[in-house]
Amino acid sequence: MDNLNKTNQLLEDGVFKFKNRYIIYSLKKKDSNKLFIVFSGLDSTPGFTRMSYYGLRDTLDGNVLHIKDNFGAHGCYLLNISGDNQIRNVVLALIREALLQLNISKENLYLVGTSKGGTTALAFGMMLGFGNIIAGEPQIKIGDFLFGKGWETAEYFKSIAYAMLGRIKDEDREPLNNKFEEIIKQYGSRFKGNVEILTGLNTLYLENHINYFIKYAKENGIKDSAISIKTLDIDKHDDIVEPFLRKLDEFSLNYTSSISC
Repeated sequence: MDNLNKTNQLLEDGVFKFKNRYIIYSLKKKDSNKLFIVFSGLDSTPGFTRMSYYGLRDTLDGNVLHIKDNFGAHGCYLLNISGDNQIRNVVLALIREALLQLNISKENLYLVGTSKGGTTALAFGMMLGFGNIIAGEPQIKIGDFLFGKGWETAEYFKSIAYAMLGRIKDEDREPLNNKFEEIIKQYGSRFKGNVEILTGLNTLYLENHINYFIKYAKENGIKDSAISIKTLDIDKHDDIVEPFLRKLDEFSLNYTSSISC
């Protein structure tokens, strides 16, 4: 494993080790005081688990760190592997190491992603206690998402549940639904960052997921001024990609550039 740097000096492409756990990352360093962490959405092709929005490494005016969610055939939100949440500590250690090595302030950290990646961005922003989070239609009720209508025949939904819990049982809907609420209850009161969520008016994500985030945030002391919910006239969940990229275009080297993902 040649790209495993035992000193944890971050490479352009490497494997980060923390307490006998490993995670794959890709880092594009630039002469900038900003760091963007890009989390992966759902790759529907089994086993590929590609890093989402990889083109952002070339267009964003900042250092860009992609973190690969390659646990199971479709990932695990980087939250649990077979019921064990230690993967969270590896991701947190990697982010902190990147901030340290690149000399980035907490105020200039951005955690971004859509769908599964948006959930991960929100979760790790809460756990860190800081950062500017930009999330496109994140799943807050993970259990309802994975065990929704037709889940029995949806290979990728079952795969994620299996990766997270080590089993596939409908009774695990509520434990998975509680994952994000547990995180915000534990860490939300000390969160000092900002959250911007993009969601469609006609996708049911506002009712089924985003409103729960607003509720949990209010219950756990996150200021209303720290949260911005932007509603969009889109009909399908996949349509969130374009407005998400337009939002990130505000941070591009060329504001009018076209981004490929």
